[in-house]
Amino acid sequence: RHFSMTSNVRHFPYSHEVLAQLRRRNMCFNSLRELIELNSELGSQTCTSKEQIRQMQQELASLKQEKHELTQSNAELMRSLESGSSGPKFTAMQEELTGLLREKASDKQAIISLNEQIKSLQTIVSKQTDELNACRESLTHHKEALRDKQKQLEENNQSLTTTATELMSKNLEIERQREQIQKLQSENNQLVQLIKSLKEAEADKHNAIVIMNEEVSKKKRESELLKGASSMQLSEASGTGMIDALSGRDRILSFGSTRPTVVKSSILAHERAEIHSLAHNASGSMLLTGSDDRTVKLWDSRSGTRLSSLEIAVKAVMCVAFSPDGHLGLAASGDLSVRVWSLKTTRVLHTLTGHTGKIYTARFATDSRSVFSSGYDRKLKLWDLGKGLVSGTMDCSSSCNDAAITREGAQIITAHLDASIRFWDVRTAQFAHELSGVHTQPITSALLHPANANQFLTNARDDTLCLVDMRKYDVVRTYRHAAYKNGVNWNRAAVSPDGQFVAAGGSEGAVFLWDLATGAHLATLTGGHTSAVAACSWGDNDQLASIEKEHKMVLWE
Repeated sequence: RHFSMTSNVRHFPYSHEVLAQLRRRNMCFNSLRELIELNSELGSQTCTSKEQIRQMQQELASLKQEKHELTQSNAELMRSLESGSSGPKFTAMQEELTGLLREKASDKQAIISLNEQIKSLQTIVSKQTDELNACRESLTHHKEALRDKQKQLEENNQSLTTTATELMSKNLEIERQREQIQKLQSENNQLVQLIKSLKEAEADKHNAIVIMNEEVSKKKRESELLKGASSMQLSEASGTGMIDALSGRDRILSFGSTRPTVVKSSILAHERAEIHSLAHNASGSMLLTGSDDRTVKLWDSRSGTRLSSLEIAVKAVMCVAFSPDGHLGLAASGDLSVRVWSLKTTRVLHTLTGHTGKIYTARFATDSRSVFSSGYDRKLKLWDLGKGLVSGTMDCSSSCNDAAITREGAQIITAHLDASIRFWDVRTAQFAHELSGVHTQPITSALLHPANANQFLTNARDDTLCLVDMRKYDVVRTYRHAAYKNGVNWNRAAVSPDGQFVAAGGSEGAVFLWDLATGAHLATLTGGHTSAVAACSWGDNDQLASIEKEHKMVLWE
């Protein structure tokens, strides 16, 4: 019999096994049907053979009777001959005897042929009987196997029914849980929207306070500038004296950043070597450059005068930076090390080793007493300069091209080859958050907004720059231009000190300027570079500087 729930249980866990067992049962039935048909055919043939044997036996008995009669007739004839009978009657009887003898010989031959046929038929009957017995034994065996299969099938059907009942119960439970989850998700979405609204309101209040504070600070700086402008003079000292003067110089304050338009100075900074990195000190009075020639060079940002040159690495210098207090310099290189030196004495104070791949970025923490670094080996390392040892290592999951630290020093932002931005807790040395979808290609730089501690700017190989809000983990604004192409994996963008302008260098040698607040493209500065621009830096003295891969540094005004 067929299982009535076949169409309803095709998705049950036991459906395939049950179907297989049904097919095996059908095969058993088919084989038994063939055996039964063969048995019937053999029985029919046996009956036919027995009927033929019976007819032959009857013919044989008839022939024996005729033989007996002929023998008696022959005996009578012999007695008649012995009694002296002769003449025509004798001759007739002798001819009759001769005919009878011939018939007797023919009958004997027929009897022999019939005996042979009987033996052949008996052999066939014996063989068919053996085959019939074998078929009966096989039939008995298959019947027993069929009973076992039927019993097993009934057990499986019962188990399947139980499973189907349990499955229906589980499905009902899943539906109830799904409805509960949907309800919770709806409530969660409402809470998220409420929290988002509250955060936006809080952010608006905070931004208003920041703007008010900036206005107060700006007016205060303007007042101090007007009072001290007549007495401010710069020393013309050289060597160490000049570095001390520049390092200790107060920040030059202005009424707002001026948009650069032309080349002020074009300097062959590193002959016959690609330049990879550029950085201003805190006051904007000095510049550092690092290149393939394994050197770092210190420059006066106003005059473009070289103050010192230090061969500090074994391989290319990929990143340079000043300490916030202005006393130390930092260089990260392809020889898997970060070196920290004194700007005053040019003596290397620390050589920090532990990375297993080229280091692309390194920065001082806000207290100038620690350093963080990252690069090709996908590790972010924290270094304690007091001990000269690593204080924490974090797995970034992707090569890091640049990094920045928040003003309070609590969080590090890293920009990665996989187009993701990751956030790290400095205190616990643990991963905090990952932001994806801002860019579609490797991110080449990340730097803080100089006037808004809650925002930072990114640059990427998808030829866009993005201003990102750290509180909402959301893009505030995107900067792009049809002619702008980011040509270097460590291409660093820059923001003016007052937060008005964004600058980034393109692959054809031009420097592009955008309005930070609106995202509008303002200008494309040309005539300074002839190859891909690798970095821009905007010092607090309102000085924009840029470097190209082919040896040159340009100061703009």
